[in-house]
Formats: sequence, structure tokens, C-alpha cells
Amino acid sequence: MLEGHSDGVMSVTFSHDSKLLASASYDNTVRIWDVGIGSLQQTLEGHSNRVMSVTFSHDSKLLTSASYDKTVRIWDAGIGSLQQTLEGHGSAVTSVTFSHDSKLLTSASRDKTVRIWDVGIGSLQQTLEGHDSAVTSVTFSHDSKLLTSASCDKTVRIWDVDIGSLQQTLEGHDSAVTSVTFSHDSKLLTSASCDKTVRIWDVDIGSLQQTLQSHDSAVHSVTFSHDSKLLTSASHDKTVRIWNVGIDSLQQTLQSHDSAVHSVTFSHDSKLLTSISDKTVRIWDVGTDFLQQTLEGHSNRVMSVTFSHDSKLLTSISYDNTVRI
Repeated sequence: MLEGHSDGVMSVTFSHDSKLLASASYDNTVRIWDVGIGSLQQTLEGHSNRVMSVTFSHDSKLLTSASYDKTVRIWDAGIGSLQQTLEGHGSAVTSVTFSHDSKLLTSASRDKTVRIWDVGIGSLQQTLEGHDSAVTSVTFSHDSKLLTSASCDKTVRIWDVDIGSLQQTLEGHDSAVTSVTFSHDSKLLTSASCDKTVRIWDVDIGSLQQTLQSHDSAVHSVTFSHDSKLLTSASHDKTVRIWNVGIDSLQQTLQSHDSAVHSVTFSHDSKLLTSISDKTVRIWDVGTDFLQQTLEGHSNRVMSVTFSHDSKLLTSISYDNTVRI
């Protein structure tokens, strides 16, 4: 158990070599931990409000954080020094992520915009405007050529990264879109919504391929397996569902949680699935639908969970101010 934060922990991520772990907290700090021995390596201070999102660059050399103080910060992951402070958003920044080549950074904000930044010099490259409400999720395609954003305005938008132009506006959801992600071949896009549905879209032409209807309440999280053959969704209806992408069929309904499931993710080898609800984390065998582990110990709501890139470790963060590996 990693202790040190003085308020709820909101975001956690492994470095891509799985040696380091970074956590972001309501206490306005980011902390970097040594995974092998569980020791605190760096406390990154500078944000003046709660930190909502943190992620490593793909070469594990840099770390970026997004905050309610309207800024994005880029840090040297090795020595913990501040490299850049990116200012421009007019409201809280809720999500941040690197492109897969680590040259660009994108941030999503409650100011209804998405911004693309040059990591090397810290300059603003593009301001993507068009959403009519807060942007809830943003991610790059795996070839770093496209960017997708989801919003409370019920739409998903696909943008050209180089020129910042809007390529597609995907409409169809009847309520806020809570989560969006590309398949690993960048050909498909999936979105989850408070309208109880998951939708799969063709990226090239922006057409709706499938509407997955089975949940009885809002869908909070959705993600593809790393081979892009399966899709999993987590819902307020207390269930996790696994779908076969190619044939539009529900493969499994995973029932065990006693309250809403807020997040779900595949291991990098796609053999395991983890879900979080209330104070517990559950690990499932994807092939057999078998519940492998129920991880208990947090004394408050679990906010996020993620696998290391070698799929050997799992980390969870909670409102109880702790990180657990």
C-alpha cells in the first residue's frame, strides 16, 4: 500500500517499462513511486488545485498532469523537475494524454475545447472547438494521426491532428457521452453513454456500425481488447459486459458487484479483465467468465484501476488517499 497523499487519489498510471507508477490527487500533487520496492521517488508540486489526470509518455521519460487550476504540466519523470506549464484553457482540465510517438499532447477541458500541444517546446498547436458542452474524454488513434473527443453534448468528434480540422461528428447518442476509445488498429471507435448504450463507429467514413443495447442504466466506461476482437463495458446497472466486435453479439455478462461499476479495463495480453465498484476491485478470466479475485482493502470508493504493461501487476486508487499494487 502506497501512502502519502492527503486527499483522494483521482488518476494512476504505470510507465511503459512498468518500473514507475504515478498518482494524481485532490491534494494538488502528483507522486511518482518505484514499483519494485514501493517507495516514493518524487512529489511533484506546482498545481494550485486538484489534479485530475496523469500519464507517462510512451518512452517513460516524461509525465504530464491536468488540473482544475486550468493548466497542464509536463515533468521530467526521472528527476521530477517541471519542464513546461501549458496555459490556455478557460476552465478545469479533466483529461490529458500523449500521442503514441510522444511528440504531441492533448488536453480536454470543461471549457468545451480540446487543445493539442507540442511537447518539445510547449507551444499550442491547435485549439479544437465545436463541442457545445464539457469534453469528458479524449484520445489519440494508435498511429497518432487522428484524435477523438467525447462530450456531454451527446456527440463524438474525430479530428485531424496535423491541421486541426474536424473530420467527423458522430451523432446518435441520446445523452452525455462518458467514454471513447479507438480500436488498436485505429479502424473502429467505440463510445459509451448515459443513454445505456455502447456504439461502434467506422472511423474512415463516420458511420455507425453497431449499437450495443443490453445495459439497464448509464454506461460509464468502454474499452477494446488489445487484439480489437472484444469490447467491454461497465455500467451503473452493476454489471460488466463483454461483446464480440465482429458479430455484434453479447458474449458474457459479469455479475458480482453490489453497486455501480465505474471503470473496466483489459490486461495487455487480453486474458484478464478488471472492474471497479464501490470499495472493491474484481479480476475476471476473459475466456471462461470466471471471477479470479475480489480485491478488498480500500476504505473508500475506488476511482481507477490499471494493469502494468507486462500484465503482471495491477494498481488501484481510492478516495481513501491510498494507492495499492
